[in-house]
Amino acid sequence: MPPPVPDLSDDESTGESIPYDDTSAAKKQVKEENDNDNDDDEEEDEEEEEDVYHVEKIVAHEWGKKGELLLQVKWKGYDDPADMTLEPEDNLDGAKEAVDEYFRGLGGRPEKPQPKKRKSIGRPPKSATPEKPQQPNKRRKSRANESPEPQPADDSDSGSWVPKSKSWEKEVENVDTIFREPGTSNLLAILNWKNGKKSKVLIGTCYEKCPRKMLEFYESHLVFKEG
Repeated sequence: MPPPVPDLSDDESTGESIPYDDTSAAKKQVKEENDNDNDDDEEEDEEEEEDVYHVEKIVAHEWGKKGELLLQVKWKGYDDPADMTLEPEDNLDGAKEAVDEYFRGLGGRPEKPQPKKRKSIGRPPKSATPEKPQQPNKRRKSRANESPEPQPADDSDSGSWVPKSKSWEKEVENVDTIFREPGTSNLLAILNWKNGKKSKVLIGTCYEKCPRKMLEFYESHLVFKEG
């Protein structure tokens, strides 16, 4: 009868431990890290593409407070006039063709306006003799027989008039001009109404109330290049 085989505990096991082959797990981890890096690169590329805007054309210009030239840009893919922005010329190095085309339409680069000289207020020379006031006519006309002279229409009375309707498209005849309010950064448009009145209105309100008329104004001032 053979002797009994003694029970060996886990600590007393004589067999060598089988090594764990973790090569496949390491390869899998490296592959997952590479995939994550590729996903991050694709997301960064998409974000960079979303932030790129292309200039379609230049529609107008004005001068900033410090005398810098500001160009009103129509962005490609954005047809709403409210999306147009004023950009310094230095910011449009990548759109040189659009800038040059706008300057050609103006007949050359616009020149910076010269500041107006203040008139000096002084005393008149001693040799100057004051003019004698005219004597009133002794013959006075009766006020009852006098007919009042017609007074010219004062644009200031109607300068702030606007209709109460939500849309002004059917009431605006056309946009006369666009200018900057002196001493401020506000852009104003002068609107000619079909009732004969004129009004000065903030350009933001015009974009909201009569966008088609604003677009017609810009189109009428564009110079198209023949293909």
